[in-house]
Amino acid sequence: MTTSLKTKNQLKVAIIGSGPSGFYVADSIINSGISAEITILEKLPCPYGLIRYGVAPDHQKLKRIANTLDTIAEQPSVNFLGNVELGKDISLEEIKSNYQVIVFCNGMSDSISLGIDGEHLTGVYPCNDLIGWYNGHPDYQDLEFNFDHDTAIVIGHGNVAIDISRILSKSIDDLRTSDIPENALETLSKKTLKHVHMIGRRGPIQSKFTTKEFHELGKLSNCNVSLDPKYLNLNAASQLELDDISNTIVHKNYKVMQSYAENFSAINDNNKTQISIDFMMNPKYFAGKKQLSSAFFEETYLEGAAFNQTCKTTDRLIEIRCGLAFTSVGFRGTILENLPINEPKRTLSNQNSNLIGGDGKIIKGLYAAGWVKRGPHGVIGTNRECAQNTVDSILKDIPILLQSNAEGNAGLLKVLNKKNIRYTTFEDWKVIDKKEIDNGLLLGKPREKFVTVKEMLASL
Repeated sequence: MTTSLKTKNQLKVAIIGSGPSGFYVADSIINSGISAEITILEKLPCPYGLIRYGVAPDHQKLKRIANTLDTIAEQPSVNFLGNVELGKDISLEEIKSNYQVIVFCNGMSDSISLGIDGEHLTGVYPCNDLIGWYNGHPDYQDLEFNFDHDTAIVIGHGNVAIDISRILSKSIDDLRTSDIPENALETLSKKTLKHVHMIGRRGPIQSKFTTKEFHELGKLSNCNVSLDPKYLNLNAASQLELDDISNTIVHKNYKVMQSYAENFSAINDNNKTQISIDFMMNPKYFAGKKQLSSAFFEETYLEGAAFNQTCKTTDRLIEIRCGLAFTSVGFRGTILENLPINEPKRTLSNQNSNLIGGDGKIIKGLYAAGWVKRGPHGVIGTNRECAQNTVDSILKDIPILLQSNAEGNAGLLKVLNKKNIRYTTFEDWKVIDKKEIDNGLLLGKPREKFVTVKEMLASL
């Protein structure tokens, strides 16, 4: 952006959410050349959102993205205020009265349910419950899991399903080198799982794995990853999808699947944990009295033209006896204060990143970025381009936005102090961060997380 957009007036920007999207929005504003004061608000005392609590604990290399976000947070124009929750500690109106721009980057924290019978049974969990628990998220630490079962199923064919299947199958010695909190490691050390099924309702060509994660699954020690070769017998439409030269990820994934099909003969090897990748199975219901004992699926088939196939069910039921089931079929956003949403994903209603009111008109000054804007798809890097698009919309609106005065961070602090809200700064986070890393070193781990807000605040 050219320096012609610089102004003597300083734009006051509040960003709701401190995951990658929020930091990338801040970075794009800084790089635009305009004069701005930015406040990043986070409901937990610590930043990074998805990086800290969504990325699998054994993917430490990916978590290093936090180092890049650190450099953004340490810019003079950026303020971080943690332990401040919108709708609880502060209202949207109180934020609007102090900022000319509010960008919602709060992601999608709720799992979509299957809506079938038996989801209430003990042993059936949405994927977010397990992910939050083994990543040390304070909101999930009261959950109890029993891994003393022979078989678990994971419903879904995306990277989240891979993460869960991997954590369930990995040896406890391998898990100890991750940043899974000690309380979770203690529970996982008692697991007796011998077989994990990763199940999708469509075929191998329609799965949403990224090749790197899919291929790495087969490198687990003392683990056999397999699929029935019958699934690789494609119908004509799926074959056309596979043969399309632009479908590079699908083509690479299919080669990985061929290697896993070669492992099918070893499925009865009792010396190894088995991960079975199952296709063409639609969840019908879960069975059991109080505890899950079986999951029932309808056999499916695909119908229609290439790239436009629909999934149809047959009358044939398939039973898998299991004691644990994790559903990973998508995410949706949370309902925010009087902001229009699009069901069923609960994305914020927006047009070119500008929020739209119930009357269909653009609400000047309110914007969205990340999953809450576009839905739960893309990798972490996708959020950078998404954030830039949002900032481009903000820059177009600057003449209107600067017509109103706003106190910014100083005004917000007055509100928080008046309410006696114990907020955290980025300097506070660095203290927490150092103590977690130091505690981890004593255990031979990258870090040992504080798993409650009380512990985090007490460490300061």
